[in-house]
Amino acid sequence: MKSAYEIAMERAETIYDDDSEGDNSLEIRERLKKIMAPFFKGEMDAEALWQQLKDEDEAVLIEAQLMLIESIGLRNSSEQIERRKEAVVAVESLKETENSSFFEKSFTQAQSLQQQYQTQKDKLDQQVQQHLENSQAQGLSAQAAANGGQQQGMNNQMKQQLAKKLSEFQKSYNQRFDKLIEKMKAELQ
Repeated sequence: MKSAYEIAMERAETIYDDDSEGDNSLEIRERLKKIMAPFFKGEMDAEALWQQLKDEDEAVLIEAQLMLIESIGLRNSSEQIERRKEAVVAVESLKETENSSFFEKSFTQAQSLQQQYQTQKDKLDQQVQQHLENSQAQGLSAQAAANGGQQQGMNNQMKQQLAKKLSEFQKSYNQRFDKLIEKMKAELQ
């Protein structure tokens, strides 16, 4: 009977052996981490990344683009998304069949979505802040002292409504952003 470790090692060997190009995605990503780390730290621009990757084969270029695309999210600033767009387009220019315009358009959509998200999030944050300020002001009034239980119930209800609204808001934007990311990743396959 084989141990769990032996079974896992056999599966890993099968995965590595099945790769006809010699390198699999995990090995490529490990190599790319070293190359791309300075870019993610802001120590390298898209042109320098292009220089680092110009002699790599298409599988490596695709993995580099996937890593760049997977690194963007709604919490990134517009400038961070722009940097990744420049890098993805630069890497795309190294491939035999390039589709730079698709990625430029997709990243522009990502920036727009991120800006919409930030604007709406700021509005929700202001609503929450205003609610907290109003609750504190009501808590100090004499009327609130007399109706303390009723006021507290309204505050909890308002908190639940705001939490639900925030959750729905984040879910909606995350779904839209994830759909855009998946569309870009599918273009690389």
